[in-house]
Amino acid sequence: MSDRLQTLLVDDEPLALDYLRSLLSAESDIDIVATCRNGKEALDSFRTTSIDLIFLDVHMPVINGLEVVAQLQADVFPMIVFVTAFDKFALEAFELNAVDYLLKPLDPARLQLTLERVRQRQLTETLLHDKSAVVNAMGHMQAGRVGNLSEGPTTETKKLPIKDGSETHLVDIKDIDWIDAAGDYMCVHVAGETHILRSTMKELERRLSGQFARIHRSTIANMDKVQRVVSLPKGESRLYLSGDVTLKVSRNYREAIRHLLT
Repeated sequence: MSDRLQTLLVDDEPLALDYLRSLLSAESDIDIVATCRNGKEALDSFRTTSIDLIFLDVHMPVINGLEVVAQLQADVFPMIVFVTAFDKFALEAFELNAVDYLLKPLDPARLQLTLERVRQRQLTETLLHDKSAVVNAMGHMQAGRVGNLSEGPTTETKKLPIKDGSETHLVDIKDIDWIDAAGDYMCVHVAGETHILRSTMKELERRLSGQFARIHRSTIANMDKVQRVVSLPKGESRLYLSGDVTLKVSRNYREAIRHLLT
């Protein structure tokens, strides 16, 4: 990471977005590389631009801030500052895992404290770029909605059972686009939605059919969903899936997609 922080701002409220941009523009070590009005724009920007820091609104239509975090795929995860109208108690889980959170309306003095924390995190590497920490916080916040991988056969099946309290949701395996690991949690991405469940990559791999392949140390992709493959430098590749999803294949896993290129 350079001394200057490549920063992405995401908020569906134009006035709030413009105000945050005006405050951050005065900071000599902040480079605002993009501003986004929704989660889809944020994901598109992240895929095409190197980002060190994201100021991310929690409440947004279609893809909210939590879902944006769940769908990010990166070798180096950006620092996250949540911007929200939630009260302090609802965000206690984030306080220990995200760099910080800001309450609306934004207070310039409070923003300076946030920037101090960002700069300290940049120097110390403590929990630096740790997606599992943020997803873990999401799990605590969404306690009633995060499921466990229910017990069942480990041979190939057509549905993935995700236990959620007294209910079990049966997700069609063929509909899963991709999956990424975040510590003790797995983010299962299906048709633009993300199911967060407690599991390990190894446990989940046993449930999947042969159409899935490991393309990164923390990512599994549905090969039937791949529409295009683009070669990148250093033996890496990028997969383009339906729904504007792009995933990077690390060079250590390039054999997993060789059949797509022959």
